[in-house]
Amino acid sequence: MGILAIFAIPLLLLGISGIIHIYQSVMWLVSKSAVQNKVVVITDAISGLGKECSRVFHAGGARLVLCGRTWEKLEALYDALISVADPSVQTYTPKLILLDISDINCIQDVANEILNCYGCVDILINNASMKVKGAVQSISLELDKKIMDANYFGPVTLTKALLPNMISRKTGQVVLINSIQGKIGVPFRAAYAASKHAAVGFFDCLRAEMEEFGICVSTVSPTFICSYHRQPAPGNWEALIWKFFFRKLAYGVHPVEVAEEVLRTVSRKKQEVLMANPIPRAAVYIRTFFPELFFAIVASGIREDLKTEEEN
Repeated sequence: MGILAIFAIPLLLLGISGIIHIYQSVMWLVSKSAVQNKVVVITDAISGLGKECSRVFHAGGARLVLCGRTWEKLEALYDALISVADPSVQTYTPKLILLDISDINCIQDVANEILNCYGCVDILINNASMKVKGAVQSISLELDKKIMDANYFGPVTLTKALLPNMISRKTGQVVLINSIQGKIGVPFRAAYAASKHAAVGFFDCLRAEMEEFGICVSTVSPTFICSYHRQPAPGNWEALIWKFFFRKLAYGVHPVEVAEEVLRTVSRKKQEVLMANPIPRAAVYIRTFFPELFFAIVASGIREDLKTEEEN
């Protein structure tokens, strides 16, 4: 009986893992089939995350409209997608459009160009973003405005330009790839956090307003999106709670993970997704339910950093 139990437990675990793997594979196929033949617009498609989103949606048979600031990089992405296309799956040749999302004055013309590609837009993925790091007093107001243009006014302007097409057809989905800093403010990133908070507020309101038209509005908020080659910086996390709290952000999530989650979000029409490991996720809840504790932890972290700089 004892020997039987020894063999039964590993077999049971193996069976469970096999079932989970099959379930995940089936759901992944369902997610890909949900975007087949859909017109999908991706902004900043030439970024690391933009490329991965382009890859997964192209593999799913979507009709892509890829937007980016550099024509050469758009062409390189085009060639990469065509070269890895599965001949057994129907795919469409991506359309390429130049777009600087921070140039608000050109967005309406770009929106018209996007609509001219296929006559409609089924899914808009607002991916473009600009980051800045520094103390509030060291960041110029001009740079603050530039961050707001790229992270707030740009996505809002493009969304407003394409919404009438979705409303007239009573179908569509708008996805905002945002950041956990749209929920909590991290020191020395005031302009970035402000733009992300503003974007979340706008798209939360938009979600409620678009429900009557059958249009889904989704937000995907990862922590830090790590680059392909970046490794977490070493640090003494045990020295202070604040360091452990926020330097965990350095691990971040890989662009592949975020792109696959965006595909699942689209196929299942999720309204809000937070991609974070337990520490940053806990920070969001502490900020909500215990704000004074959260502020104290953040303030102590700043004092510790300043002390360290003085000692060095």
